[in-house]
This record gives sequence, C-alpha cells and structure tokens, in this order.
Amino acid sequence: MNEKSFSSGDVIRIIIDNNTIKKYNEYYFNKYPRRTKAPIGSPMHPSINVWFIMRRPEMNNLKCRWKDFIVWLIEDIGLSNTGIESCTMKFISYYPTRRRVDVDNVAPKFIIDGLVDAGLIVDDSYKHLKSLTLQCDYDKNNPRTEIFIFVE
Repeated sequence: MNEKSFSSGDVIRIIIDNNTIKKYNEYYFNKYPRRTKAPIGSPMHPSINVWFIMRRPEMNNLKCRWKDFIVWLIEDIGLSNTGIESCTMKFISYYPTRRRVDVDNVAPKFIIDGLVDAGLIVDDSYKHLKSLTLQCDYDKNNPRTEIFIFVE
C-alpha cells in the first residue's frame, strides 16, 4: 500500500497537459523502441463521438492505451494504491480552440478506469464515486485536462 493517505476534505489535483503527454510518450518509446506511433496524442479524453463508432477491437485498444497512460501517470506522481474509498470528481478539459464541444461527449471513462486500475480510487461504482462534474473551457496556449478528486 502507498504511504500517502487522504482524509475527508482533501483535494487531489491531477493535470494532464502536453508536457505530461510528451513525458509519457518518451517512456512508452523507451519501453517499446520498435513502435512508431504515439499512444496518446492529446491531453483531452477522446470524445464519445470518436470511440463509440469504433469497432470493438479498436475501442478496446484505445481504452487500453488510455488506461496504461493513466496508470503510469498515477505511479509517476506517487499516488498508486492510495485506495480512496469515497470521493467526487470534477474534470475540466481546456481545448486549444473555441470550436464547439458538447460537454456530455467528453465523459472521461477511460481516465476513471485507469484511476481504478492504478489503485487511486477503490472503484468507480456509485458507492465510491459519488458524483462526477464535467466542464469544458478554452486555453489556446495550454490545452489540458484538470482532474479534481474531492475525498469524502
């Protein structure tokens, strides 16, 4: 079990930005030197419109790439196996353009699954993840996803 523990009222902030993606892709290509395509291309979770129309094997591949990335990220920031029992989450996706984005299409399923696999949260069922807030915004110079975990 990880040495870190959190109490009710604590807030964990995780940022996925282009620097995070770059660092992960360097790790990935060191681990798999024969591969040429970066597994994660954007700091924003893929839209439901993108992955919902994929064939099942492609969707599973995308899910696995994101899950592996999130597990790596949580390990990299030292929060693996924290085992948060109860929390709420807020996701804010900052896009590099003002192009219209439907908030309900940015559901961060693959990220949350990765948080569970990394052991940061016990499970993503309603007994452990009490609510989920999604928000989109614009930041031309620093597109990113900010994840806030409010420990209960």
